[in-house]
Amino acid sequence: MPKIPCTIRAIVGRRPFPFVTFFLRTTHISRFVDALVDTGSPYTVLSTNEVMSTRMPITKMRLGEIVSLAGFHFFNHPIKNVEMSFRTETDELFKVKLESIGSLIPTKLNKKTLDEVKNIPSIIGNDFLESQKLALYFNPSKRIAYLEY
Repeated sequence: MPKIPCTIRAIVGRRPFPFVTFFLRTTHISRFVDALVDTGSPYTVLSTNEVMSTRMPITKMRLGEIVSLAGFHFFNHPIKNVEMSFRTETDELFKVKLESIGSLIPTKLNKKTLDEVKNIPSIIGNDFLESQKLALYFNPSKRIAYLEY
């Protein structure tokens, strides 16, 4: 089975977590994104910082259901027509086309909130893993992680 390598990074009290890098392409975005692979998250979303770095007008991005994460409330604003490309361990591309991907837009848009949510990463959630038939292998003690399809 082909594998998509993940990196292991320490966050939240130096605990190891798996991250995966992919290339994201939409009508407004064309860039590499690092995302936490979170099997406890039902959603795949771009972080507030990721969206802000694209210069998209977040003050107008107030659609989507309201979700809670890390004690904050966000609009899970959809970004339409998405292509994601992942590099496999054999240097092939695993490409995915989606109708949309969510973006975390705080319900309270002010400098304080934006500063407080800046460390929340983009997330690959269960919705994506399930729809793309991907499994996460994660062995934190050996610092090994990959997505398998």
